[in-house]
Amino acid sequence: SKISDQIKAEASLLQSAKGKKDDPAPPATWEDKFKGQSEAGGTDAVSMLEYILKNTEAEEKAAHDDELSNQHSYEDSMAALKAEEAELQSQLATNRKLLAEKEEELLQKKKDLKATEADKKALEDYLVEIKPGCDFITANLELRNKNRANEKTALENAVNLIKGTPAYTNAMTAAHEESLGDCKEICAKGEEHVNCKACLAKTSVPGYCAGHAGTVGC
Repeated sequence: SKISDQIKAEASLLQSAKGKKDDPAPPATWEDKFKGQSEAGGTDAVSMLEYILKNTEAEEKAAHDDELSNQHSYEDSMAALKAEEAELQSQLATNRKLLAEKEEELLQKKKDLKATEADKKALEDYLVEIKPGCDFITANLELRNKNRANEKTALENAVNLIKGTPAYTNAMTAAHEESLGDCKEICAKGEEHVNCKACLAKTSVPGYCAGHAGTVGC
């Protein structure tokens, strides 16, 4: 450093001065004791400068070591901060993508909600439209049920009346006789007789009796 260089220069000058021949003797009026102090003072000054130089160099080295340590700490800190920044940037990109997906999902849900609300309103309007008819049916349900019961009873009575007429009886008799076909004359003597049953079954009387022993005429 500049300070240590200056101290070295001053110490070198003192060392050079010490190596030169002695200065001219002081006047006789000076006392001898001043001579020894002058010589000793020069040596002490050089020692002091050397001591200061040594301490200055030690302090300079310590300062340099501290600066180097601080530089390493700074570089390590910057590396850690850059790594953290990269991680945060990655998280930010992921979160932005997730946000975009959620916004798209929200937009779709809003569209679905709008469509659902439209369907709901249409259904409500339809219910309002048919309400008078529903109210009429509800208010007259008991009467309608009573009328249906009366209609059913009237129809059943009409059927019984029709069945009791000669025309219905004759029609049913003719239909039955027609269903007997070729066995009509045989069955005229009794449809429960084996002859009629065997004829309808298109088999012989012995054959029919073999399987139906309890039939009349077997």
